[in-house]
Amino acid sequence: MKTTAAENNLELKAQFKAFEAQLEGVTQAKSWQDPNLSFGYFISPIETRVGPQIARFSLTQMLPWFGTYKAKGDIASYRAEAEFEKFQNQKLKLYLDVVEKYYDLSALRHIAELEAEQLQILEDLKSIVESNYENNKANLVDILRVELQIDKQANVLQVLKDQDAAMVAQLNQLMNRPMKTPVLVSNPKQILEQKQIEETDSISSNHPRLKAIRNLQASNKAESLLAKKQAMPQFGLGLDYAIIQDRNVMAADAGQDAIMPMISVSLPIFGKKNKSRKKAASLQGESLQFQLENEETRLETEIQVAQYKRDELFSLLDLYEQQLLRLKDMLQLSETALANASMEIEEVLRLHEERLLYEKQKAKTFAKLQKTNETLNYLTSNSE
Repeated sequence: MKTTAAENNLELKAQFKAFEAQLEGVTQAKSWQDPNLSFGYFISPIETRVGPQIARFSLTQMLPWFGTYKAKGDIASYRAEAEFEKFQNQKLKLYLDVVEKYYDLSALRHIAELEAEQLQILEDLKSIVESNYENNKANLVDILRVELQIDKQANVLQVLKDQDAAMVAQLNQLMNRPMKTPVLVSNPKQILEQKQIEETDSISSNHPRLKAIRNLQASNKAESLLAKKQAMPQFGLGLDYAIIQDRNVMAADAGQDAIMPMISVSLPIFGKKNKSRKKAASLQGESLQFQLENEETRLETEIQVAQYKRDELFSLLDLYEQQLLRLKDMLQLSETALANASMEIEEVLRLHEERLLYEKQKAKTFAKLQKTNETLNYLTSNSE
């Protein structure tokens, strides 16, 4: 199910395309600047010794300081890797979302089973009350009271059926499938009650949320290096080609076109913008360090909260088990007493209602426990 979601989920696909788009920036950053080609035509030809100059072509290629393109490529590459870590984190969160909804669905279907059992119990109680009524050991109102509970129980089952359809639609939406595609849960009770305790004392240093920031820090270091490179001169290599017209000039080289190689150097004398680039990179680096420390603290806190919640859920499960054992004994005695007409039906119905309540709370608690374990798995995951 998680694999299907990873392959088909539209939000995850969008995140991966964002990574691919960022990856294309690496090629763009390492590419040379386009050369400049210019053409000039003299409306009034300039007379030279070898003839009038009528047109000129100029081709120029600018070259940045050594290592500039590599620094730009590193910046784009690290940013692409940060985008990939965001994709990895999105995938892990998708897995978590899918399994959480699956456990919710399992709990709902187990509760539906319990409600169906309760309906059968009410039918059996009705038979006992009817038998007592025929033997003048019960009143007609007792039969009506049980029938009222039966009608209520049938309505509960219909509500659960509608909720089931809604949860199935949510799961199918995550997997980008038709909303009414069936979702099989073979044994809801067994799925809920499988206990898996994993020791998770600390965060993983390779968690995607942390690696994304570290890649941005590496990109920031490359930006600092780029700021230094940009403070250095740029070189320009060029070639001028002048077209000379042959117009009856008495010279051996008359009409010969002129070719002139050129070299240029930029003069980075305005240093304010370069200082500003370096300061911006430094401030961004400090910001990223704070972000990293904050993210580490958040992950550690979320792990601690999940562990406390898990311990609390285990305590609740122990309580429900004890209460259900006591209720089981009480129900055995009460049903015997009801058959002997020595106990009122209201008390028996109340005990069965209480038992059902504890069973449902137990199922919901198991679902919360499984979701908490999955949350801990997410918080301690790594992208490797």
